[in-house]
Amino acid sequence: MYLLMILSAFSCKNEPVDDPTTPESQNTAEEDQVLVENSVDMLMNCLEVLETGDFSNLLIDIYDNADGDTTDFHETMIEAIENIPNYQPLIDSDYPNEPFNLQNYFGTYSYNSQLGTWTTQASNSAMKMVFPMFTNSSSNDTSITVSGATEELLDIEDPIYIPTSLSIEMTHNDQRMLAFNIENVSYTMSGEIPIPNDVNFNIYMNPFTHEFSIDKINDDLFTIGYALNSGENGCVNQLEASVKLLSTDYENLEDTDIDYISGSFTTNSMKVEFDIDAEYLFALDDPTTIQINNFVDVMVFESDVLLGEVVLQEGADEDYSIHMNFIDGTSVNIENFIGIGPDGEEFVQTLEGIFARYVDRLDDE
Repeated sequence: MYLLMILSAFSCKNEPVDDPTTPESQNTAEEDQVLVENSVDMLMNCLEVLETGDFSNLLIDIYDNADGDTTDFHETMIEAIENIPNYQPLIDSDYPNEPFNLQNYFGTYSYNSQLGTWTTQASNSAMKMVFPMFTNSSSNDTSITVSGATEELLDIEDPIYIPTSLSIEMTHNDQRMLAFNIENVSYTMSGEIPIPNDVNFNIYMNPFTHEFSIDKINDDLFTIGYALNSGENGCVNQLEASVKLLSTDYENLEDTDIDYISGSFTTNSMKVEFDIDAEYLFALDDPTTIQINNFVDVMVFESDVLLGEVVLQEGADEDYSIHMNFIDGTSVNIENFIGIGPDGEEFVQTLEGIFARYVDRLDDE
């Protein structure tokens, strides 16, 4: 239930429900419910792969090693950075109020754990730190490389410098574990409001890649994208949304200045398309269930075949529930779906179980 509620908050106008070119399911509601439940299960499996991936395991190992370090190994290594000859300007930097100037720190810096010092080799293209990750590491098994940086002054009330391109990569035992890449940041100023024209960046957390994008199609139309992909595990999750505005007075925008919000969320072969007629819905102080269903469309597809529509229902005691109306006319409370459960309890408990080792460590602090 929580997943579908979240999706309805995000939102390119979708094809009409009665579009004759849209194939509709020929299955029974029971058969299509199983397809939805299988997709929810696959989504959870993808999240489990993400949580148990190489980067996630390394992160846990780093936390545990640093938490159990009684020798001040990591603290000594970090403090020794202050003694790198050309690093003092970086330590004293007032970034982002002044430029970072990455080129001033190009070089390969290697840590000697016996001496507690960093040695320097010249580089004309990157800043690279090479060091042992753990207290018991027998060699410099980890590197962090920063390169390809460009920056620009963002002329807001308190001007700051922001990166418009950047590449950061971390390897451990010669395996790429983490990468952060800003491919492009382009914007125009509207008064003191920066309006994105084209923003693209991605984060690699072995084995998954997170991709983010914002594009201005017109002054009053923006698209937002997010994708979570893992080629080797076959997990593909994508959110695409469009926001159409009624006004381009960006400095004074309110929710009533939104025309529509629409798009889709795809997890493997299941797609949920959503379309919110925000101009009318947000103008209502206390919309009724009928009004919400009139102005919010949520359609569910499996392999591009329409399975049904998600709607809000109100019970006799003013209890609200989310139902899926299948093509054959059957209406089923989402709470009855395996993997979701009453009040989304099963969904939430599965999420908590997947991320339990992170949560448990934080609770122990």
